[in-house]
Amino acid sequence: MLRAAVKLTVTLVTALLWQPLLGADWQSEIQNSQLNFAASFQNLPINGRFKQFSVKYTTDQAAQPVDLQVRVIVASADMGNTEFNTEIQALDWFNVADHGTAVFTGQRFEIAPKNKAGIAFIAHGKLQLKGIEQPVTVPFSWRPIDHNQVSMSGELSLNRTDFAIGQGEWATGDQIGLAVRVWFDVRMLSNHD
Repeated sequence: MLRAAVKLTVTLVTALLWQPLLGADWQSEIQNSQLNFAASFQNLPINGRFKQFSVKYTTDQAAQPVDLQVRVIVASADMGNTEFNTEIQALDWFNVADHGTAVFTGQRFEIAPKNKAGIAFIAHGKLQLKGIEQPVTVPFSWRPIDHNQVSMSGELSLNRTDFAIGQGEWATGDQIGLAVRVWFDVRMLSNHD
């Protein structure tokens, strides 16, 4: 009887000690993270990236995703060309004067088929960009690096006209394609030591 009580006590203490380690808050480390995009101009790809963004990710006690928040400073878009960088901030494009931040919020998740990149999930949520909110699905892989670092990576495609990006003469897609490829590789740090 005493042995059973001791065993139960050890089991409960062990569970209590491990429980906080399973549920965690994760934060992106910008120095080792990339958020890229690619459009097409006259059927030729034009790549860009956002230099300023943050990702917050929360897991539950079973290490399953609970919440995903991505904030992007739209004015940090860099297409490697000064003229392009100035143009995309204008009213017809990102209109950064009125809409400086894009936000994705994901709160429903499903497990995707396993792949070589690691554990894969699909986040269902809303993307608010240029004052417009649309449902967006973000597939991502979650690959451990060490006990408190992971790599979050994924890729999706957006239609720029869903967010009124590229209006006026650019709205047809004749010169600049409507589909925009977005891909990311983000280093995430746990709040646990």
